[in-house]
Amino acid sequence: MNKILQIILKRKILLGMGFLVIALGSYFFFRGDATIETKYVLAAVEKGTIVASITGSGQISALQQVDVKPKVSGSITYVGVKAGQQVYAGQALAYLDSQDAQRSVRDAQISLESAQISLEKMRRSQETSGETTTDNLAQSYKDGYSKVSDAFLNLPNLVELARGVLYDNNVEAGGCGNVCEYGNLAYQDFREEFKSITSRAEYDYKIAKDAYDPNFKTYRDVRLDASPEEITSIIETTENTVELLAQAIKSEQNMLDALVSNINDEASKQGHKGQIRQQLVTFQNSIGSGVSNLNSILSSLGNARRSIESAQRSLEDSALSNPIDIRSQENTVAQRQAALQDAKSNLADYAVRAPFAGIVAKSDIEIGDSASSGTIIATLLTKQTIAQISLNEVDISQVEVGQKATLTFDAVEDLALTGKVLEVDSLGTVSQGVVSYNVKIGFDTQDERIKSGMSVSAAIITDSKQDVLVVPNSAIKSASSGSYIEIPGDKLDAESAASLLNSTGISLSSAIQRQTIETGLSNDAITEVTSGLNEGDLVIVRTIAASTQTTTSQGQNSLFPVGGSATGGGGGNRTQMR
Repeated sequence: MNKILQIILKRKILLGMGFLVIALGSYFFFRGDATIETKYVLAAVEKGTIVASITGSGQISALQQVDVKPKVSGSITYVGVKAGQQVYAGQALAYLDSQDAQRSVRDAQISLESAQISLEKMRRSQETSGETTTDNLAQSYKDGYSKVSDAFLNLPNLVELARGVLYDNNVEAGGCGNVCEYGNLAYQDFREEFKSITSRAEYDYKIAKDAYDPNFKTYRDVRLDASPEEITSIIETTENTVELLAQAIKSEQNMLDALVSNINDEASKQGHKGQIRQQLVTFQNSIGSGVSNLNSILSSLGNARRSIESAQRSLEDSALSNPIDIRSQENTVAQRQAALQDAKSNLADYAVRAPFAGIVAKSDIEIGDSASSGTIIATLLTKQTIAQISLNEVDISQVEVGQKATLTFDAVEDLALTGKVLEVDSLGTVSQGVVSYNVKIGFDTQDERIKSGMSVSAAIITDSKQDVLVVPNSAIKSASSGSYIEIPGDKLDAESAASLLNSTGISLSSAIQRQTIETGLSNDAITEVTSGLNEGDLVIVRTIAASTQTTTSQGQNSLFPVGGSATGGGGGNRTQMR
C-alpha cells in the first residue's frame, strides 16, 4: 500500500515540474517579443490616372418589349409564329376571320365606282355643252366680220353722198358749193336760222368723216382669221361710225327739208326757181335712201355684236353649268374614297403584324381561339438588350446620358462589356421611404450569352484625370485645419527607399512629421494631391504597433491594390487606378 502511494506522489511531482518548465519557457519567449519597436509601412507618391465611378446592380432587359394585341375581334384562322422565333418588322403573326371586313371593302369599292361614273357623266355633259357653245361663238365672230364687210361695201357711197350734198356744185353754177348756194336760196328772213342748220350738218359730217377714215383703214388690215378681240373691236368701231354717218345724213336731210319748205312757202312761180327745187327734191330722195340703208347696216352690226355677246355668255354659263351639282358630286366621290380607305384599313387590322424586328418570347394562341383587343397574340422582344440598374438619390446626381460604363455578369464569368448611359429617370420611385432612380445602359457590342433577366453589375465612370499625383486613401488624415499626411523624419536615399517599399514595415529613428496637403478627385482607393507633395515623396500609409508584431497583417506599399481595384456593392464609388 505504501509503495503505491509513493508511486502516485512521484508522478505528481514530475507533472508539476513539467508545467513549471512550460510556463517558464512561454514567459521568456513572449518577454523577448515584447521588446520589438513600432514599424511603419511606406508608399511613394506617384503620377497616374484616377477614375471615379458609380456602381449599381440590376437586370438585363430587352431594349423594347411589347405585348402584340389585335385591334379587332374575331376567330383566329392562322398562327404564323411560335416562342423563340425571330420575326421581321411587319411580319404576320396571326390572322383573324375577316369575311365581313372583305365584304365591306367590296361594297365600298362599288359605291365609289358608282359615284365616279356619275361625276364623269356630269363633266362630259358640261364639256359637250361647252364645245357647242364655243363653236357658236366662233361662228358669231365670223358672221360679225361678214356684217362689217357688207357695211363697207355701202359706206363709201354713203360717205360720198353726204359729202356731195354739202360740197358739190350741182345746185347753182356759182362755184361756191352747194352749202353756200343753199344759203343764197333761202329767203332773207330765214337765212340766219338756216345758217345754224347748215352749220350743224357740216359739223356732223366732219365728225362722221373723221371716224370713217381710220375705221376704213383698220378694216382693210383685219382678216377673217383675226383674233376675237380684233373682230369685236372692228364691229364696235364700225357700228359707231355708221351711227355718226347716219346722224350726219339725218342732219343734211333736216337741212334740205327746211330749205325746200322755205322755198315752197316763199317761192315765186318763175321757172328758174322751179328747177332749183327739183334738184333739192332729188337730194332729199337720195338722202332718204341713205338713211334707210344706214339704219339697215346699223341693225345688222348690232345684231352681230349682240350675237357675239350672247355666245360669250353662253360659253361662260357652260363653264359654270351645274357647278353646285358637280361640286356636290365631287364631295360624294371624296366621301366614298374615304369610306373605301377606312374599309381597307379595317381589313388590314385582321392581320396582326410585328411592330418591329425581334424575337417572339411567348405565344400561347391557337387556331380557332377567339381574340379581342385584350388578347395577347405574342410577346415580342428586340434582339438588342440593355442593362437597367437602380441608383440612390445621391449617386444619380452624378450620372448623365452618354457617360461610359463597364458591365459584368454573375452568370458569365470573366465577361466584361463596355457601354454608355442611354437614359436616366427624371422621376424617382419611392419604396419604404427610399428613393431610387433607374438608369438604362446600352452595350457597345451585343453578346449572345447575355439574356433578358440576367443579373448585371455596372460601373458608370463619372470623372477621370490623367497624369496627376495620387496617394493611397489610408495615407490621408484629417484635422480641423484640413487634410495632412505623415512622412518619415529620416532622410532616405533612393536605393534605401526602393528597398523599403517592398518591406512589411520599417523602424524609424526620428519622429514622423506632418505635411499639410490639398486634395482633388478621389475614389475608394486613391486621392489626387494638388499641392504639398512631389512625385517620389514617401508617405506613411499604415502603422504597425509594437505589441502586435506576432499577429501582424500584410501591409501594402503600392498604389495598386492586390487583386485589382475595389468594388462597392449595391451602390457607391468604384475606384480604379491605372
